[in-house]
Amino acid sequence: MNRSPLLLSGLLLGLLAFGSLGYRLTEGWSWLDCLYMTEMVLTTVGFGEVHPLSPAGKAFSILLMLFGIGLMLYLLTLLAEYVLRSVTDPDAQRRRKEKKVLSLREHTIVCGYGQVGEAVATALRGAGRTVVVIDQRPAHLEWAEAHGLYTLVGDATDEDVLRRAGIEHAAALVSVLSSDPANLYVVLSAKGLNPGLRVIARASDESAARKMRRAGADEGVNPYQLSGNRIAGMMLAPHLARLLSGDVSSEHFTVRELDVPAALVGQTVEHLGRSTGALVVAVWRGGQALRGRPQEVLQAGDTVLVAGAAAEVEAVERRS
Repeated sequence: MNRSPLLLSGLLLGLLAFGSLGYRLTEGWSWLDCLYMTEMVLTTVGFGEVHPLSPAGKAFSILLMLFGIGLMLYLLTLLAEYVLRSVTDPDAQRRRKEKKVLSLREHTIVCGYGQVGEAVATALRGAGRTVVVIDQRPAHLEWAEAHGLYTLVGDATDEDVLRRAGIEHAAALVSVLSSDPANLYVVLSAKGLNPGLRVIARASDESAARKMRRAGADEGVNPYQLSGNRIAGMMLAPHLARLLSGDVSSEHFTVRELDVPAALVGQTVEHLGRSTGALVVAVWRGGQALRGRPQEVLQAGDTVLVAGAAAEVEAVERRS
C-alpha cells in the first residue's frame, strides 16, 4: 500500500464526504450541519447531536462509529508511521540532503576526502566558501558532515554523481582522488558538464599535471612538491613564505585576491589605492600577471592582489 500523505489525505476526505452524504440522505440537514456532525462522530469530542436524529440517522451514526472511527485511527497510525519513517529512514535522509545540495549555487565541489581533501575543504570553508564533498567512504563523509560540510556518497568519476552535486551551478571543483587516471576522468567529466567551471586537480608528477591541464584543468598540482617547496621556503625566507601562502592576516595587514568590481572598471590602480588605502601588488589579466603600476587602467575580468590593513582590503571588496 502506498502510504503517501496524498493518499492518506484522500482517504480522510473520502471518509468525511461519506459521513456528510449519509446524514444528508437520512436527515436532510444542510451540508454544513452534516459535515459538523460527521466531524464530531469521527473525533469523538461528544458535543452532542446537531439536531435530533431519526431512527435512520441513529443507525447511520452507529455504522459511522463502527467503521469510521476505526478507519480514522488507522489513518492516523499510518500518518504517524510515515512521519517517523521520513525522519529516521536513511534513504529519506539521503534524499533530503541531496535536495539541499541541488539548491546550492556558486559552491565548490571537492572530490575525495582523504588527508589532502580534508585540508582543502577545511581551508575553503574557513574562507567562507560553500563546499560539497564527494567520497565513496561513508565514514569519511560523517567526519566531513561533523565539520559543517555538505556531503554526497558516490564515485566522483560518475557524471550522474557530479550532477547530483550540482555541478551545473558550481563555481569550482577540486579533484584530489588517489590516482591520476581517476582525477583525469573527473576533469574531463566536469568540464563536459560545465565548461566555465574552474577545476584544480591533484597530480602525482609534472607529466600528469600537464595531462590534467590539456584535459581542461586550470591547474594540476602535486601536493608533495607543493608542501616541499613550502617547507623549503619557510627555511629560506619564512616571512615571505607566510605572505605568499596567505597565512598573514590580521587587522594590521592582510593580503587578498579579488576580482575587479564593476564600479572600478576604467579606473586606474592609483585611483583604487587612493580611494581605499589598499596597495595593489599585481593585476592578473588574461592569465598574465602585471605589475600594479599606478597608471594601469583596470579592465573587466581583471583580478587584483591587494595588501593592506583589513579595513582597507574590505573597502575594495565593498566596491563590488
